[in-house]
Amino acid sequence: MADLTVVQSVDTQHTEPTGRALIGGEQCLFGDEVRPDDLVLANFDKRKVHTGGALYLLQSNNGWRGCRRLMAVLDGGIEIQDGRGNCTTVRNMDETNWRVVGTVETVYRSTRFQ
Repeated sequence: MADLTVVQSVDTQHTEPTGRALIGGEQCLFGDEVRPDDLVLANFDKRKVHTGGALYLLQSNNGWRGCRRLMAVLDGGIEIQDGRGNCTTVRNMDETNWRVVGTVETVYRSTRFQ
């Protein structure tokens, strides 16, 4: 697994992580799929929303970080689902104050406390 590196993006003036890294579940809670005590393998190089639906790591302009299930839909829009199952569709992520910073590849959960 590659180390997490941080580079400065010239066009957006945001510090963007790259590579793959383990992060704490508290950084991307999502219903029962990602809990605070989980470890999440995140891929910060994959930011394009695809069909089929997946968990994506998001960050807002005010610093909020979280996770949403995103899916590209046939009309070109993006369906956004929160951890409670509520859905909304937007034409693109510019309609929100969020930007996609990565994808969730795997969620690791301790079986000791289940």
